Amino acid sequence: MIFHYSTGQFIRDLSGYIKPYRAQFFAGALMRLTSDIVKLYPAWALSRIVLILSQNPPDIQSELLKIFIIWGISIIYISVTHNLSKYLGYQVAEKASLDIYKDTLSHVFKLDFAWQERENSGNKMKRIDRGSDGVNTTIRRIFDVLIEVVVNTVGITAIFLTLEPGVSVGLVFFIITYFSIGTYMLKRAIKQEQIVNKAGEDLGGITFEALNNIQTIKSLSIDRGVRRVVAKRISNLIKKIRKRIFLYQSRGAALLAFESAFEFFVITYFVLGILKGRYDISLLVLFIGLFQKVSTSTRELTDVTQQLALSKIWVSRAMAILKTQPKIESPFKVSKQVAYDPQWKRLEVRNLQFAYKKKNALDNVSFIINRGEKVGIVGLSGAGKSTLFKLLLDLYENYQGKILFDKTPLKNIQRQSYIDHVAVVLQDTELFNMSLKENIEIAAVKGISSSSDLLMEVLQMSRLNDVVEDLPYGVSTMVGEKGIKLSGGQRQRVGIARALYRQSDILLLDEATSHLDAHSEKEIQKALQGLMHKFTTIVIAHRLSTIKAMDKIVVLEKGRVVEQGGFDELLKKEGVFTRMWQDQKI
Repeated sequence: MIFHYSTGQFIRDLSGYIKPYRAQFFAGALMRLTSDIVKLYPAWALSRIVLILSQNPPDIQSELLKIFIIWGISIIYISVTHNLSKYLGYQVAEKASLDIYKDTLSHVFKLDFAWQERENSGNKMKRIDRGSDGVNTTIRRIFDVLIEVVVNTVGITAIFLTLEPGVSVGLVFFIITYFSIGTYMLKRAIKQEQIVNKAGEDLGGITFEALNNIQTIKSLSIDRGVRRVVAKRISNLIKKIRKRIFLYQSRGAALLAFESAFEFFVITYFVLGILKGRYDISLLVLFIGLFQKVSTSTRELTDVTQQLALSKIWVSRAMAILKTQPKIESPFKVSKQVAYDPQWKRLEVRNLQFAYKKKNALDNVSFIINRGEKVGIVGLSGAGKSTLFKLLLDLYENYQGKILFDKTPLKNIQRQSYIDHVAVVLQDTELFNMSLKENIEIAAVKGISSSSDLLMEVLQMSRLNDVVEDLPYGVSTMVGEKGIKLSGGQRQRVGIARALYRQSDILLLDEATSHLDAHSEKEIQKALQGLMHKFTTIVIAHRLSTIKAMDKIVVLEKGRVVEQGGFDELLKKEGVFTRMWQDQKI
């Protein structure tokens, strides 16, 4: 999604994340503001000392003593408030950056499955990370640079306005011109920065996926092929980076030349004025002391403008995610939908049609499931089983036909309310680098509190209790990234335990025992058979032997329902199901 992200919108979004911590933010900003004002005093004091020493007035000692006392007090004040302001401001930066991180991640979970398929995991991760970094960097730069820059440019210009208006006008000209040149030359550099960022995200995406699939890479020894792809992306990225560096350094050279020329001109002007008796040498000392602050501040302002422009890009990428509205779980849509009725009597799939782009996956699929029934969905690869599974999970809604709970279409039911009553065991169980206990308990829905009794019950039902006994820390053992410390069969059992922990009334199984050995499969099949009376169960099966006990079997072929009935009934028909059965027995 590409959308225009203005500076005004960037400021509004940033303010929104600062708002919960505004008292701390403004306290820190006020400390930084006053300390930077006080930091102007030493340059003024030095010029005043030069003037007093050159004039040698009668009360010279009292005048100098007053200056040094104030100077000492200013040093104490600056040393206390300067870093205290950053202590407060940096906390706000960290908290706000973690808030946008959390918000963006939560919103990604809500976005439609179709959007998820368009974006790779690495890109999503980079956008979330950089959005968080953008907020953090911007708030830190306010306390590091922006407040000081404003004080120095405004304060020093005001000081010279009272002493020598011509110099004050010259400083205003310098600040405006320097900033204008820097901003103008920055535009091309920022455009190139966006190109580099996108190329970097693509490279990061591939790297993330490679690391996330390290077992496949090691097993198939495809690391050389992956490295070739990565090397090609890196070569492309280096070309883009080279151009970005050139644009930034050209800008730096132009600004340095302008700054040096201006300083040379003004100092020459003052020296000539002193020789002619128009100015006192103290004014030259004051200019040299304060111009260093002005030039440094103006340089920092252009540099921070560059950093803030990058932060704006990063935040815009995260905000693009937050601005993307889900269709299925849109708040506007949810407000008009009804809650799931757990007392439904009949689930009907009526004339269901679905296509990926222009390729039909389901064509006029119809069948009925009564509450409490056990239904198997079978068919050869590409028959439409997985697509039907996704529609029953309400992952897509751009289908024709209806999925009805009694008379209520699934599209009219709030997805969160519905999915809270559904337990799923996928063919490949995804685990997280958490403890075994956490990997199961994350499936808990609203109303289910963490319970050791429930945990022990699902461990027993999923035949994980023996596995737990062999783990070094029992259920508290970390299972590693993607559950790498467990075998495929053990991971599948965790998936079953996770589904049972939800205490749902609909159970969807996608070849839930495919990774188990024959003995474990038999044991879990027994356990599931003993539990299925608690659920309405829908099973996608590749091994037909696993669905003998189903009340009904729906046979799909090329996206169509070609047969329905019980196991024995379908065998007697000697149709598609019979051929599949015979092929698997060979």
